[in-house]
Amino acid sequence: MKQYTYIDLFSGPGGLCTGFISEGFVPRIAVEWSDTTVLTYAKSHDAEIYELKDLLENAGHLEDILEKTKKTCLIHGDINQVSNDLIAEILLKKFKEKIVDVVTGGAPCESFSMAGKRLENDDRNDLFSNILRIAHAVKSKYVLFENVPGLLTKKRDGKKGGQVDYVFNEFERPDENGMFYRVVSKDVNVFKCLAADYGTPQKRERIFIVGCNSNYENTFVYPEKTHGPNRRYDYVTVEDAFRYLPEVHSGEGYEMMPYYPTYEEDYKGGKISEAAYNYYKFIFDPFYSGNLSYAPNVITFHKALNHNKKMIERLKNIRQGEGMQSAVDRLISEGKEDLVKEVFPNKIYSSRNRRLKPDEPSYTVTSHCLDEMIHPYYDRQPTPREVARLQAFPEWYYFSGPYVKFHSDPEQDKYEQIGDAIPVLLAKALAKSMRNALEQF
Repeated sequence: MKQYTYIDLFSGPGGLCTGFISEGFVPRIAVEWSDTTVLTYAKSHDAEIYELKDLLENAGHLEDILEKTKKTCLIHGDINQVSNDLIAEILLKKFKEKIVDVVTGGAPCESFSMAGKRLENDDRNDLFSNILRIAHAVKSKYVLFENVPGLLTKKRDGKKGGQVDYVFNEFERPDENGMFYRVVSKDVNVFKCLAADYGTPQKRERIFIVGCNSNYENTFVYPEKTHGPNRRYDYVTVEDAFRYLPEVHSGEGYEMMPYYPTYEEDYKGGKISEAAYNYYKFIFDPFYSGNLSYAPNVITFHKALNHNKKMIERLKNIRQGEGMQSAVDRLISEGKEDLVKEVFPNKIYSSRNRRLKPDEPSYTVTSHCLDEMIHPYYDRQPTPREVARLQAFPEWYYFSGPYVKFHSDPEQDKYEQIGDAIPVLLAKALAKSMRNALEQF
């Protein structure tokens, strides 16, 4: 498979990267600010971490600090401070290159999310422009910008939907040489993708705006939806995702546990669907595991939180498909007000403590996934590995950082990192389309 190069901005823990490397892409440079997330990316993809301040202090003679390897240069710092000159010097002195094929990025979504304040003057509204700035600097053939569907209705200059129009306009604004990135499709039904449609066991929608360098004729076509009713494969379900994991209850589990996935035998015996089999082939395939010593019969991070009795009793009274609010409404209708007062909080959040349905893809995995999900059968919240399975991270993936931190803590815990990532099989589908487009140049 021919290799193509790209730059991975707002890289997060590496969900997009994992999908792209599985399709023959090589990340030359990645940029991420979160300490623990940087460690996750570096460990899982054998990248070299460089502190941005050290790079800036040595600008002009980076050969003094850059390792003489072809490993990804992972810049730990604020992308606003990563200059075009710095990117160019790293490419030239570490990789002897001046251009890359693709620049990708999923700028922070908090200002666009329907759950946020969605302020028109939020500084984060323009973070995506760094993706275009760097793409112009390295003359990439394509740009891929990922974000939440809330971007589509975000106001700008008082106009609903003005923010996405602004994004389109910035893509297509010519630079001093007249080059711009022509948006491949402005049809929301095309560029809004549901992860479940591409083999991920999760109903997560994301938008992917693709721009083609105006010096090239566009050949990119968005990937075909392959999973779901009347398509090639069935959806991959929560039950599929959690199959073969050791049974653990509240307070149980370990950093490493032995297990014996028998998906090959089960598929031959007709016990699992072809969709599930393809999903397992991907997550169990050590196609790229950096410098990790991947052991196929060992599962990592399958460790459940130790809930108190009140919490366990609450979870026990929430049925599959229910969240806290719907469970409370049902219990009150059944005359169980005393139980509600005893085990449920005074303030009820409908998106909290939703029990997964085993025969469907999961709810959207978010950075709050620990509080939002309950195992379909056990009275506990999910383990990091279970959430990683819903995101289609391979089994060899390593997650740095603590298990749980307050959400406002700058140190991102495992759950927050996993929830922030782009679903890997969705990234893989887009990467395959990108590879097909580049092969036609």
